Amino acid sequence: MKKVALTGATSMLGLAFIEQCILNKIKVIAFVRPDSSRLFRLPNSDLITIVNCSLDKLSDLNSENELYDTEVFYHFGWSHTDKHGRLDCYNQLQNIQFTIDAVRLAKKIGCKKFIGAGSQAEYGRTITRISCTTPVNPENAYGISKYAAGKLAEIECKKFGLEYVWVRIVSMYGINDLEHTLITDFITHCKGNRHLPLGPCNHIWDYLFEDDAGKAFYAIGKKGVNGKVYCLGSGTGRKLKEYLEEIRNLVNPLYNLHYGEIPYSDHSLSYLCADISELTQDTGWQPEIPFEEGIKKIIASSFI
Repeated sequence: MKKVALTGATSMLGLAFIEQCILNKIKVIAFVRPDSSRLFRLPNSDLITIVNCSLDKLSDLNSENELYDTEVFYHFGWSHTDKHGRLDCYNQLQNIQFTIDAVRLAKKIGCKKFIGAGSQAEYGRTITRISCTTPVNPENAYGISKYAAGKLAEIECKKFGLEYVWVRIVSMYGINDLEHTLITDFITHCKGNRHLPLGPCNHIWDYLFEDDAGKAFYAIGKKGVNGKVYCLGSGTGRKLKEYLEEIRNLVNPLYNLHYGEIPYSDHSLSYLCADISELTQDTGWQPEIPFEEGIKKIIASSFI
């Protein structure tokens, strides 16, 4: 790869991927919302060309000189990803259209390959390690729309002669995570020795650090197999309380954890862990950053 394009450039995943591109001297076309409050987090590099364009304007773009001759298109952009937005059928339906617009833009600017970011939500609730062969059963608007977007994007890619790869992300964390995720909230509460109500935290979870996710998508761009769906995670599942206790021991060993104050809901996930064997076999990628090391990087950052 010599030149790539991506939506969602200022997201945690987008930033991690761009960092890998810079390290490997890859030119990047970054589509960003003109009013993005996270624009300052993009690296200052001559390799990056910023194109002010929100997802609903992708279909209006033309193949200008700065865009043309791009090899791989990464579609990370997705609107309304907060807790309430994920349940909004109308807004999630729009994301399907944005994904199709992204495929068509990829064709327009000369790309040969389209890579989309899916979600574990496409599977719904599972009780075993998830892989590309795990039956899908999305239960909310977000998961249903991710699945539909991925399948329709595959059809469009075949029509336009583009290679297609869909990557279902299990659970990422990192320095550039959104505010009020469990990890960011837990770290801030530990630091301030403030009470944070928790659920039982006995369910199995799989956390992947942002840098490893960026490396995975870079490897998929180079070696991902056309037509495949990959699951992306660390490949290791642990009880959520084990992660929290590891954070507590790093931030404030005297902090008291209050398990069970929030009951599990009827739709709570009890087991979430990715089977990454096929991804590793095809691309050679493996996660490198242990959870403890990732948390240390977050603590040392200025963002939390």
